[in-house]
Amino acid sequence: MYRGAVAATSTDPTPTALMAGNFTTLTRLVGLFRREFADRLSHEPWATESGVRPPTYGVLSVVGHLGPVSQREVSDAIGLHASDLVDIVDLAEGNGWIERRRDPGDRRRYQLTLTALGREILGRYNTVAADAEAAVLEPLTEAERKRLMGLVSKVVNGQFDRD
Repeated sequence: MYRGAVAATSTDPTPTALMAGNFTTLTRLVGLFRREFADRLSHEPWATESGVRPPTYGVLSVVGHLGPVSQREVSDAIGLHASDLVDIVDLAEGNGWIERRRDPGDRRRYQLTLTALGREILGRYNTVAADAEAAVLEPLTEAERKRLMGLVSKVVNGQFDRD
């Protein structure tokens, strides 16, 4: 157990006290963001009419940053099982957001790239995500937000450095 954590007691049932000392707090934070993001997305006609699911944002983000990129690389980057990724790519391709082409270096693989419409949709997703993040992190000051994001980035980047 992290020595700096406050132990939960029966007299202190606050969420912080109940989750002190482990990564449950981070899981809760992720859950709060996911719920806020999904709720905001459900009010966006372009999202509801397209039939997308929240993981579509991760797929478009990775393809937008790394494209052209293989489906396997996208799957690895966002931690989504390959069979689940295929469904999302099919949907994104059907909406005209992604192009799937055979990899010229290996005809067994597909490479994904964003279309112009896909870049526009990614921009919309980015706006929804930023609004959801701002809502979830609202209790923090700007300095605290920057510190939190810096620390989380350090942890995430450290994981990629180990791979």
